[in-house]
Amino acid sequence: MSATITTTLSKWGNSQGFRLPKEVCDLLGIGLGAEAEVSVDTIASKVTLSFEQPKRKYHRSRKVSIEELCANWQGGKIGEEWGGPDVGAEVIS
Repeated sequence: MSATITTTLSKWGNSQGFRLPKEVCDLLGIGLGAEAEVSVDTIASKVTLSFEQPKRKYHRSRKVSIEELCANWQGGKIGEEWGGPDVGAEVIS
């Protein structure tokens, strides 16, 4: 997929820079702090920015049930304190 945008060179402190719209950053999978390699072709008046491929975010390869997740739990049961006779006592009539 390719995209073409028009942007204006702006002054930033003692430097100049272009802003990349959020949509472009989303297409590239980059965010704040992303490092770019800058290539300059003075003959063709071209500047090319190259970003590393974003690292793949963690994802599970399969769904895991709560029973599987808690199968080796050695601690006490949590939540038993909610099953006493005062359940619902917080409701004001």
